[in-house]
This record gives sequence, structure tokens and C-alpha cells, in this order.
Amino acid sequence: MRQLLYVSNTASDISLSDLDDVLTASRRNNALMGITGLLLFIDGGFLQILEGEERAVRELYTRLGNDPRHSNPRLMLDREVAVRAFPEWNMGFERPCMDDPETAGMFGVAREAIHGRLSPGTGRIVAMMLQTFYAVQHSDLPVNLYYAG
Repeated sequence: MRQLLYVSNTASDISLSDLDDVLTASRRNNALMGITGLLLFIDGGFLQILEGEERAVRELYTRLGNDPRHSNPRLMLDREVAVRAFPEWNMGFERPCMDDPETAGMFGVAREAIHGRLSPGTGRIVAMMLQTFYAVQHSDLPVNLYYAG
């Protein structure tokens, strides 16, 4: 099982309707290809983690690199994993409001990655943050138990 994490920028004039189209197509195509993962859109950039069979993940990443909605793609993590970290998300999606201090705190590392302010070696840390977000979203525990104070 291959897991790949990348960031890219997008046209500053991308509309919410364009984002919806990306998400709809991603979910459909990823289900057909056996790919799971999460897509974040923050400050005009994408951070995406993909997982699945190696050939499918590499083909998808190549297509994304040729997609005009993505520019300056930067690979942050490319590794073999034993199991999926996002088994129930053909393409989870989050467009965090970075004006909210709580949200900005949680997704700040993703914003820094999108803007190229993290070293490439931090991909494992970003992947761990995304996996924690997924675990919280799929937990039966009340959300307030995850916050101190």
C-alpha cells in the first residue's frame, strides 16, 4: 500500500463551484481506483494525502501534476504503509476557516506546508496530524474530550 502526501497551489480565482467539481470527480474516480485519502484547501492551495495500490496512486499523482488547477506540486511524503489510514474516505475534504483560532491551530501546519514554509522532511508529521484528524472524526467519543481546558 502506497501513501503519498503533496501540496500544490491553485489559481487564485478558483471558485467554490470549481472546488465542488474537483471533489465530486475525485470521490468518483478514487472509488473506482481504490484510492482513499483527504484533501485540504487552505489559502488558495491544496494539501492532499492519497493511499492505495502503488500504480494507482502514482498514476493519480501524475495526472494531478498535469492538471491546470494545480501548480507547483511538491511531494512531502512517499512511503509504503501496511494499512490504510483513511479507509472510509474515498476523498475526505476540509476547507478550514483559518480566521477561527481553534481551526487555525489545528490546520496551521497544513497552511505552512502549502506555503512552502516546512522542510520536506516534515511530511511524516503532517501525515500524523491528518490521521489524528481522521481518528477524531470517526470516534464515538464526544469532541470536547479531545480538548484540554
